[in-house]
Amino acid sequence: MSYILEALKKAQAERQLGHSPTIHAPTLQAATQAAAASRWKQPVLLVVAALAVVIAALVVMMLRPAAPVAVPAVAVAPATPPAVVTPAPGQALPEPVAALPPPVATVTPAQRPDPVPAPAAPALAGAAAKAEEPVLNLRELPEPIQRAIPPVTVGGYIYSRNAADRLLLVDKILRHEGEEVAPGLLLEKLLPKEAVFSYKGYRYRVPY
Repeated sequence: MSYILEALKKAQAERQLGHSPTIHAPTLQAATQAAAASRWKQPVLLVVAALAVVIAALVVMMLRPAAPVAVPAVAVAPATPPAVVTPAPGQALPEPVAALPPPVATVTPAQRPDPVPAPAAPALAGAAAKAEEPVLNLRELPEPIQRAIPPVTVGGYIYSRNAADRLLLVDKILRHEGEEVAPGLLLEKLLPKEAVFSYKGYRYRVPY
C-alpha cells in the first residue's frame, strides 16, 4: 500500500508541474500492485489451511463411534418360596395360633378411687349398744346415787313387740319408752319382765 501511495503522490506532483508521466510510471505501478497482491495472498492461504484442518478434525470427531457406557450389574437374589409344612403320615396339621386378647389395664394404687365413707350409724344404734351393756340392780348402784334417785311407784305394764305400744304405769300414769317419769329419771326401755331406768348416766332395772 505504501508503494501505491508513493506512486500516486509522484503522479500528482508531475501533473502539477505540467509534465506528463514517463514510460516508467505504469511499470512501477504494476510492480507495486503485484507486490501488494502477493502480500495479501499469503495470509489468505494460511487462514484457508487452518480452516481446512479444523473442519477435518470436526469430521473425524463426528465419525468416531461413541464408546459404550459400562452399566454395573446388579445381582438380584431369587425370592425365597414360603416354607410348606408337610405332616408326617397319620399326623394332623398344627392348629393356627389364636390372636392373644388385648392386655387388661391394671389400676395402680395411686389410680384407685378413694373408698366411699360408710354412712354414720343412726342414733338408735347407740341406744342398742347401751341396752346390750349389763344393767345393774338398784341396790348395786353407788349409795349416793341410790339416795338421789327420785322415788317412784311402778304398777302394771303392757309389753308388745312394737315399741310404740309398750306402756308402764308409773305413779298411776301410763308412760312410754323414752319419757321422763321424774326430774332426771328416764324410762329407757321396757322388757318382758323388767323396766330399765336411767339416772345421770347410771342404768338400773326394776322387775315387774
